[in-house]
Amino acid sequence: MPSFASLARAFAGAGLPLWHADRLAEVDTPVAATGFAALDAELPGGGWPLAGLTELLSPAPGGGELPLLAPALRAGTQPLLCIAPPWRPYGPAWRALGLALERLVWVDAEPGRDASWAAEQALRSRACGWVLLWWHDAAPLRPETLRRLHLGALESGCPLLLLRPQSARERASPAPLRLALAPEAPGQLRVEVFKRRGPPQAQALRLALPLPRHARLRPRSAMPVIARDARENAGVVGLGLAAAAAA
Repeated sequence: MPSFASLARAFAGAGLPLWHADRLAEVDTPVAATGFAALDAELPGGGWPLAGLTELLSPAPGGGELPLLAPALRAGTQPLLCIAPPWRPYGPAWRALGLALERLVWVDAEPGRDASWAAEQALRSRACGWVLLWWHDAAPLRPETLRRLHLGALESGCPLLLLRPQSARERASPAPLRLALAPEAPGQLRVEVFKRRGPPQAQALRLALPLPRHARLRPRSAMPVIARDARENAGVVGLGLAAAAAA
């Protein structure tokens, strides 16, 4: 039986990539640094994938996912598309995280098929910098829907961040990167990378998140609609620079 070393040489000689299970895989898509060096060190390529599906699981929405993502979301000028968030986006909180409100587009879709359809259309448009899809609906995402979303994000070269409940952890997913988030003390977030192309994570991270004074979300019932444009009939609400003053 050939040794591992001889197999590795054979693969290298044929120009074929060989993944070592004790190392993080090399990625062929660009990544964005997370803004947290300890987290970058745990992710293949050293950051968030800029194409394809990534999952963030949390006990409840608003558990620290936006402060965690904010450093990467700040870069670029393309729209940040938020689909079916559990609350209406609160302008001062986004601004406090360093996110430009003129880039924020909110799709007020019904959780479920409407939200997944909106995500597919957004990916096909190739017009977005990031797509964030909240799925805390009681109905689980169907495997074929997840595959379509992942392939759509790969083909469009757009990162799709799927925010799901912790109960989805036991369900299969085509996402190559899956993280479990759990808020602990104020400003502290426990981050477990439980699926990645590489060895199992040795231990979960505990990250210190920036907590600006206004970094919070208002419940839907408490937050008025700030600005609507001609796409109102499609359920798309754009938040402009007037948001902070109106909130």
